[in-house]
Amino acid sequence: MARKVKGSKQYRMKVVPHRPFWGPLSIVGVALLVLTTTAAAFYAGQHHLRQTLDQKSRDFTYAQKQLDKLHADNESLRQRAITAEQSLTIGQKAGEKVRAELVAKDDRIAELKQEISFYRGLMAPADGSDGVSIGRFSISQTTDPRRFQFKLLVQQSATRHNVVTGHATFTVVGSQDGQPKRFPLSALSAQVDSESIPLRFKYFQNIEGELQLPQGFEPEGVELSLKSGGRKGFNIDQRYGWLVQKS
Repeated sequence: MARKVKGSKQYRMKVVPHRPFWGPLSIVGVALLVLTTTAAAFYAGQHHLRQTLDQKSRDFTYAQKQLDKLHADNESLRQRAITAEQSLTIGQKAGEKVRAELVAKDDRIAELKQEISFYRGLMAPADGSDGVSIGRFSISQTTDPRRFQFKLLVQQSATRHNVVTGHATFTVVGSQDGQPKRFPLSALSAQVDSESIPLRFKYFQNIEGELQLPQGFEPEGVELSLKSGGRKGFNIDQRYGWLVQKS
């Protein structure tokens, strides 16, 4: 039994079992627990991160494939659009070429018809015309929408050989400001000096030039009149519609 020293501080004491390995074992246990818990958390995090990265990687691969497919589709559509545009351009050019060829053929047919009419008039003139007739008459458009070319051919039958004399009048009829209006060729063409155009020929005579229509005047036709210079002779009156040929 311990002796109590007078004046010293007294501490309460308890008796515990003597376990010399308990302390180190406790420390080792705690350390193992901490390591195990840390390792488990680390591997769990690595597993979750790997799964997340794998899913992201799959999503990225899928999106990349979709993007490549869209690029390919876009390129295919672009090529198809280029091909369609080229086909359309070729078709338009081919159509324009065909239309131009048809117009040229129509013009050639009209020229041939006029030539046939011309030679027919020479060989077989109309009765009562004293062998004189109008072989050709045409009006053609120029680059100016109010300016036109005119061509008139007066002829005599090839069976006749006398010199034809007389005069022709060329009158453009139409309307202006809602009122009927008439213009002699001399008022529209600088190449014609008089309303009465002299005629003098043995087989045929060409009368051609350009005329300028006044602003606001709407042409409807042309009246042609051929008069013989003699007392008895041809007297021809003919009216044509305003049919303009494209030059």
